[in-house]
Amino acid sequence: MYKKSNLLSILVVGGLLTLTGCVGVQGDSKKVTVGNKATIGKIDFTLPQQIKWKQIKNQKKNGNLLAEWIPVTNKDHNSAPVRVIYQRLVSNQPVNKFLSAMTQPLQKACTNIKANPFKTTSTYKNQANVEVFCAQLGQSGFGTASYLSVFSDGVASYMLVSEVKLPPSKKAGVVRPKNNKEKQWASTSATLAKFMRQMNSNIRFCSTPKKCQ
Repeated sequence: MYKKSNLLSILVVGGLLTLTGCVGVQGDSKKVTVGNKATIGKIDFTLPQQIKWKQIKNQKKNGNLLAEWIPVTNKDHNSAPVRVIYQRLVSNQPVNKFLSAMTQPLQKACTNIKANPFKTTSTYKNQANVEVFCAQLGQSGFGTASYLSVFSDGVASYMLVSEVKLPPSKKAGVVRPKNNKEKQWASTSATLAKFMRQMNSNIRFCSTPKKCQ
């Protein structure tokens, strides 16, 4: 299922942030395993080693789970330039419908939005993956690049979301920095987006400790 040519590269050329091409492997370090023996064995993903992470959420209730990570240098997700969210929800919805429902808030809040499916290295059949670019999130003063991956076993849905803040723009996925501060922001965001896309692309599903796909 995996084709390197489908990966996204964000490049800043002549002050213009554009989306095209492919991304090289960036490496990994902090491995995360989450799951439920009664449903999916486990979901494996690796937080990029280029960033030092801390976990700020780890909530469990009625079979549901919500976990969130941000860089250690940030106080909370409001001040973080990037974050990772893992969510398990008891749901028998097909993955495409579940993913569509999860992206509805972005579609309503963004001034302009662009979404494209992407593929992962996982061969698990019941999955859906999409990259979503938001020109500006409401009145927040920033846009976002988000990578969403959903797996389902018919009992629960498992979603991994990585989100990077971008300078605000008129067109989703294209940023024209207005000053040096925004140029630096755009450059940093481009690098972070490469790391996060690579992480989502390498997510794995393991039905048993010895069977991962």
